[in-house]
Amino acid sequence: MKTIKGKITTFFVFCLILVGVLTILYYENTMSLRRKLAIIENFDDLLNNTLELRRYEKNLIYYHDVTSLDESVYYLFRIEDASKRFEDDMIRVVGSDDCERFQQTLIAYKKNLERNMSLVKSGNSDVDEEEIRTKGKVLVDIAQKLIRLKRKRIDQALSHSLVISMASLGAFIILILIVFHLVSRGILKPLSLVRRATEQVARDTFTPIAYQEDKKDEISRLIGAFNRMANELETRQEQLLQSRKLASIGTLTSGIAHELNNPINNISLTAETLKYGYNEMGPEEIDELLQDILVQADRASQVVKNLLEFSRTEKPYLRELDLKEVVNKTIKLIKNQVMISGVELATDLPERLPSVKGKRQDLEQAFLNVLVNAIQAMPGGGKLSIRMIAGIDGYIRTDISDTGIGIKPSDMAHIFDPFFTTKEVGKGTGLGLSLVYGIIRTHGGYIEVKSEVNKGTTFSIFLPIAEEGESIEHQDKNSHR
Repeated sequence: MKTIKGKITTFFVFCLILVGVLTILYYENTMSLRRKLAIIENFDDLLNNTLELRRYEKNLIYYHDVTSLDESVYYLFRIEDASKRFEDDMIRVVGSDDCERFQQTLIAYKKNLERNMSLVKSGNSDVDEEEIRTKGKVLVDIAQKLIRLKRKRIDQALSHSLVISMASLGAFIILILIVFHLVSRGILKPLSLVRRATEQVARDTFTPIAYQEDKKDEISRLIGAFNRMANELETRQEQLLQSRKLASIGTLTSGIAHELNNPINNISLTAETLKYGYNEMGPEEIDELLQDILVQADRASQVVKNLLEFSRTEKPYLRELDLKEVVNKTIKLIKNQVMISGVELATDLPERLPSVKGKRQDLEQAFLNVLVNAIQAMPGGGKLSIRMIAGIDGYIRTDISDTGIGIKPSDMAHIFDPFFTTKEVGKGTGLGLSLVYGIIRTHGGYIEVKSEVNKGTTFSIFLPIAEEGESIEHQDKNSHR
């Protein structure tokens, strides 16, 4: 009974038993009704024979019709034979007392009729009319009572059939309601939860289904398997995000190398100058050179620090973030790549922006992927614009526009699909924009894209503004899963 299959089997077995019981009841009631109808036909014959006997009795008494004697004897024998054959039925209907009274009355009537027949045959008109009429009336009354009571029992049998029919209908309605309730609660409702959770998975939100997993039915096992799948997908998503981060770092290698090479060369040149000219320099000049070495070392350290912070794998807390700071930090990561690619960078960032709630590293990853895609879309150079607008329906809007090759209308519907790419083999995996989509959706935002072939593309990223009074820092609910 713990599984749905067991419950369905039990239900159908119960239905079969119920149908079997009802079939037996209907069969028994039908057969009983047939027997009652056969008995009442016999009682009707008994009454008709009695009435015919009385009719010839009147001919004999009032008209002294000798020819009626034979008919009277004929019907008398028929009544006598019927009373013996249907004695048990008569006892069941009117009881043994009335049955015995009918038999005794019939015997007395027969004797009285024989005596009167002798008188009529001898020409004597002194016939005992009162006695024979009284006995005949008793016979008719009992025969009519038999029919009346039997009809009453047939009516009761028909009423019982109607009650059984209504009870059966009521039982089936109740069963249907019970089945509907069980199916709705045990199957349809959980399946609806699975459907909604699957839709969330399609939007890269891996939230387990809250359900009583202590049950042993198929739906519970399905939900348990779904929750394990969601946890596994979330883990894989994190691994995929990390892989994409590493891939992004590889893309930035040339720029980062240049970024590190400049301060290292400056440190080397300054140290060499200090080494060979130390004895000829004054304190102020030496201090200036040392200060320059410290600045260049801090510059190199900051580059390394940005890379380490960008590539770390632990799950951060949701924090109130300055989105302008996040974008500026991401711009620093691609600054040299912008210069090497011959791209002109223009920014329009307001001085003050409301805060957003999010994971800094994930948002940097999202903006970095969009910016790198924009740079790669302008192989011959172009203009990259970043513009931020606050307070649009409770969102901060960030427009990242390029003047590159654009996106074909046929490709527009697939740009966020995993592994979809229009780049040459070895130039991209097709995971960048799918991860951007997942990150922005996880933060409660959305993305709009506008593009014209050979004119450029604009990615508009909308992120919700943090509500006032919301705690500055709390654990992301997904980080516990």
